[in-house]
Amino acid sequence: MSHCRSVSTAPGRLLALRIRQLLAAWLGAVAVCGSALAQVPSDPGRSGTILPARPGALQTQALPTSTVSNARIGSGDILRITVLGQPDLSAEVGVNDQGMVAVSLIGDVPVAGLSPSAAAARIAELLRTGGFLLKPEVAVDAVQVRSQMVSVLGEVRQPGRYPIPGHLTVLELLATAGGLTDNAEQTVTLLRLADPQTPAPASLDAVPPAGGERIPIRLGDASVGGASRSALDAELRTGDVVYVERKKLFYIHGEVNRPGAYPMEPGMTVMRAIALGGGANLRASLRRIDIHRGTGGTGGTDQPFRAGISEPVQPGDTVFVNESLF
Repeated sequence: MSHCRSVSTAPGRLLALRIRQLLAAWLGAVAVCGSALAQVPSDPGRSGTILPARPGALQTQALPTSTVSNARIGSGDILRITVLGQPDLSAEVGVNDQGMVAVSLIGDVPVAGLSPSAAAARIAELLRTGGFLLKPEVAVDAVQVRSQMVSVLGEVRQPGRYPIPGHLTVLELLATAGGLTDNAEQTVTLLRLADPQTPAPASLDAVPPAGGERIPIRLGDASVGGASRSALDAELRTGDVVYVERKKLFYIHGEVNRPGAYPMEPGMTVMRAIALGGGANLRASLRRIDIHRGTGGTGGTDQPFRAGISEPVQPGDTVFVNESLF
């Protein structure tokens, strides 16, 4: 009889064990689902635990390290706003004329005059205080900078307009523009317009007398205008224009060994011009030197005048050394 009871009860025990296993699995699944409903997944591109969130608020992990510009934001700029783990809140938006950007959930946010990192902190604070996110992590990057611009014109390899990435000096702007051409003068002019919104004039001659401040900068000089630091390290402002003028030349022909065009030097005289031209040859007469000077020293073909060796030479002059009569 005992043997029969043992045989008859074995299937019942196996059935009870199977039921307990199924019940445990079902309860485990319910617990996992309940936990998932109360949590927000972490960034799918990163590993890490899922952080719990209180009702009505979301939770995200820390943003990965990113490089942001320190340029000041202004009207017309295009910003990329990224809220980690919340793709619906991330977007590229423009800064309107009032200096605001439209952000999902919180509306217009004033950002003009802020750096991208400061704008990100402001947006994160508004998302937190509004109860939308528990610990929002926000990044703001300037996709297009249209408000903080400077211009470089003249004898540079890539003239045009360039954004100010937080801090930009004259030397850095020249380097950004590809450097100087072979025809560049050694003096550049920083033009600080009275109205930064005024379009950059095509040349210095097109600037009205009251149109702004002109600051000459001699390349290699340690300072300008009594400044304690190099003028090339002077920080540029919005609307500044840097002009690199074409090298000023004079011309020497006639009885010299190397006739041609030569760059002007401070205090240029006929004697120095002849020396740069390789000196006078055996046929030359230093008493019969003519200078052809156009209107304004532009190299025109006005009536020449006789000059001595100490005569000053102006840009555009043509010095002609005549042949000796004897």
